[in-house]
Formats: sequence, C-alpha cells, structure tokens
Amino acid sequence: MPTALVMILGFIVVMVAGNSWRWWLTAGGAALALLPLGQGAPMVAVVAATCGLIVVSAWAWGTRSGRAVGVAVGIVFIAGQGAAFAVSQWTRSLLAAPWLDWFAVWLLVGVLCLAALVIDRIVHPFSAPSPRGGNGTAGKVQSVAAMATLATVVLLCGCGLGVVGFDGDGRLRFPARGDEVLPLPASLRLVSADICADGGSSGNCTAEFVVMAADDVDRTTTVTRLVEHLRSGGWPLHPEHGVYRGSRETGGILNWTAHRMWLYADVESAPELAPAPPPEAVVIYIDNL
Repeated sequence: MPTALVMILGFIVVMVAGNSWRWWLTAGGAALALLPLGQGAPMVAVVAATCGLIVVSAWAWGTRSGRAVGVAVGIVFIAGQGAAFAVSQWTRSLLAAPWLDWFAVWLLVGVLCLAALVIDRIVHPFSAPSPRGGNGTAGKVQSVAAMATLATVVLLCGCGLGVVGFDGDGRLRFPARGDEVLPLPASLRLVSADICADGGSSGNCTAEFVVMAADDVDRTTTVTRLVEHLRSGGWPLHPEHGVYRGSRETGGILNWTAHRMWLYADVESAPELAPAPPPEAVVIYIDNL
C-alpha cells in the first residue's frame, strides 16, 4: 500500500512539473481580474476573471503544441485582453465606456483562441504522438472539453451581448453615471440623483442631479459654482438663451453615443418634476440620445 501511494504521488508530481507552464498561463488568465478590480468594480472583476480564465486556460490545456508555442500563444491572448482593456478604459478627457466595451473584445479573443485550437487540432491529430507524451484518450478528452467549454461560453455571452446591444437603431447607449457629476466641491451638496428619471425606447435615459449650495447664497452663485465644477471635470458647457449646454463623446472601442448635459441658469418651471425641487436648487440633466 505505501509503495502504491508513493507511485501515485510521484506520478502527480511529474504531471504537475511537466504542465507547469499550463498552470502559469491559467493563473495569468485569472489575474486579468485585477484590471477592473483596480477600478473599484468587484462584480465586473468576477466577470473578467471568469472570461480570462476560460479563454486562456482553454488554450493552455487544450493545445497539443509544445511548451514554446503554447506559452507564446497564451501570452499573446493574455496581452490581447489586457491591451483591449487599456484601450477601452484609457479615455483621457472622454467619458469612460462601460465594461461591455472591452468585454466584447475579450469574447473576440475567445473566438480567435477557439480558431487556434481547431488549427492546433489539425496540425497535431490525436493519431500522432503528443508533445507531452502518449496519445491516449485522456489527451483527447482534455482537448475536446477545452474547446467545448470555450465555444459554449463565447456563444452564450455573444448572444447576450447581441440582445443587450440591439437597440433598434444600431447605436449603443449607456445611462449617465454618478462620476460624470460627482464628487461635488465642498461649496455644493447633492440633494438627489436619479440615473434614469425619464426614458423611452432604445435604451435612452435622462438622468437628473439636484444640487444646492452648501451655504446661504443665491441661485446665480450656485449656478456659477456648478458650471465651474462641471467645466473642470471636462464638460464644455456654453450659455445659450439662459441654458448651459454641452456634450461629451464617449471613448472606448465600440461606437457609443455621446452624453449631453444641460442646466437652467434661471428658476425653471417644470411641472413634470414631482415633487418640484426648491427654487434655489439647480437640476443637472444628462441624456444619452
């Protein structure tokens, strides 16, 4: 019994040592979760970890190529996903695109990975000796399982993105986020915020942020402070017939609609607001039409 146990443990050690590069690639795919986690998005990090892990590990454990080719291609897949995230989220003065922007590209990397596995299967048929030794059923099952898992995830996520992205006119939209206005300076305070106070078809929404001065000043001063704050945040607001208007383009890889902002310099008569904000309050509107 001890001899059999030693043999089993020895076999496991040899297998782990021989597949160490596959484990390292798998860890690299899972480490892609650190990208959205650095943005303070833990739920999106879970999605990134799952996608990165499946895409990279499918190649790592599905390929029959040797260590050099396997590691090189795996690093390309990891680097491709990391670069897509950087291009999507490094927007400079533009609005940051939502996570679906880079996730769509990650799925495209998954399609390329699936194609690479198919090519690898053609180049290294199971009738030929495997670079890691042997040509038994285990290797075949491992390769087929990797391809099937990757194909299923890419298909399901791709269909989901297709449903979410289809809005009837071919344009992609996302609602305004709080960081497009917040944080406010100490001289202003947020009374209320509604990300989608008014909306219609095709995913369009109009957000409303009600802001007041933190001290006892008139509305004109509040508007001046607010406009200065928004301009410093990248909004090119210009006065036009008593209304400050401006729009900001969205960065990213896909074609997202711009966000438009406006606020009234004078007290607005808005019976549709229920309840109406105080007269000294200023309402910021942002839509994604």
